[in-house]
Amino acid sequence: MHDIEPAAGQVVASDTQKSVEAVDQAVMSLAHLCASIVEVSKASRLPISTAQGALAMAGTGLTKAISSREDLSRATRELIKIQNASNLETVAFGCPPLHKASARLSDDVAVDLAA
Repeated sequence: MHDIEPAAGQVVASDTQKSVEAVDQAVMSLAHLCASIVEVSKASRLPISTAQGALAMAGTGLTKAISSREDLSRATRELIKIQNASNLETVAFGCPPLHKASARLSDDVAVDLAA
């Protein structure tokens, strides 16, 4: 069993949560940028090829940010494994659960997003 100081565990948990928030914000910002490029190009009646390079590069950035999000998800799972093999196994740091995601469309209908 690993012996981890609770304060140190809290620092790692906090940094992990901040990293997730930062990556999520980057994904959303890049998605908005892609949409803005298309909207401005369309509104300005630019030839499709004019903004294509910028759109492609923003799209590449978005793809990389999404990939980074997956990497961070895997890192979080690994950190939870370390926590579970330590004296902090029962400490709740606010980490996400290790089960598949689901969403509710209404109070009566649940949708399985992992399917």
